[in-house]
Amino acid sequence: MLQQLAKDICNLVFMDIEIPGLTAIEAASIVKAAYPDINVLLLTLNEKEQELTTVSAVTKEFEPDYVPPVSLSEFISQVYETALQSNLVAVNKVLAYFRKEKQVHQDPYGLSPREKEILRCLVNGDTYKQVADGCHISVGTVRSHIMNIYRKLDVNSRSNAIVKAMKEHLV
Repeated sequence: MLQQLAKDICNLVFMDIEIPGLTAIEAASIVKAAYPDINVLLLTLNEKEQELTTVSAVTKEFEPDYVPPVSLSEFISQVYETALQSNLVAVNKVLAYFRKEKQVHQDPYGLSPREKEILRCLVNGDTYKQVADGCHISVGTVRSHIMNIYRKLDVNSRSNAIVKAMKEHLV
């Protein structure tokens, strides 16, 4: 069974309490030791109480409860639906995160990382000389980058570039 669990992705295992050669607790403990995140549900169609009382005496995790067979199928359906819903919620959260990340980091103007860095310096109020010193480039190179930024943003001045960068959260 452990080899099969290694192949399958699951978080719930249904086990009959009458397992040849092992007690229900031993079998459940083996599964839990190998896969701590898996929930083990011990079931039986036999109404012998002695096995159930020994299960509950060993640990508080295992609580015996009688469920009529008709309700058992409804219970399994509810477990499945709950797991499905929680998986959908998790998937939607992950997708929303990546959509948000994509929107935040999406650059519709095609600015290079260096151009973004220089634009950030302009937004911070740095002079061309301060930008050059901070980026370890010449003032001429700063001017060249700024001209490219103006062209890509379709602006004609430093102030217009700063306003557009702030409005559109480009930096």
